[in-house]
Amino acid sequence: MSGTSIRWDGLGDLYSELGVASREAQKYTEDAMKSTLAKAQQKSKGLARVDTGFMQNNINTKVLESNQDRVVGEIRSEAEYSSYNEFGTYKMSAKPFIRPSVAASTPWFYNSVKQALKKAGKFS
Repeated sequence: MSGTSIRWDGLGDLYSELGVASREAQKYTEDAMKSTLAKAQQKSKGLARVDTGFMQNNINTKVLESNQDRVVGEIRSEAEYSSYNEFGTYKMSAKPFIRPSVAASTPWFYNSVKQALKKAGKFS
């Protein structure tokens, strides 16, 4: 299996700084994490090698933790040979599909949180 966790700490400080109620802001950040994970999953499926389609069809996401100070999400491929594809072997070149999708989706997370806070009238 191959997977990556996306973690954002210090949310409590951010909420305080912006004067946003933590419960409301926590929902915004958790929703942003869910949409970010969905984007990363879609991109990973597009980047994954496809032979039988098993690896591509078994890329899963979930929010592992969401509280007033952090939100943690995970994207992983359940195929046991995923890490060989992600990192390569001495016989096979790497074709990363998880790490690039996380890197490409991270700005989406920040923008999603920013937009949600703008809508709430708390951030300009």
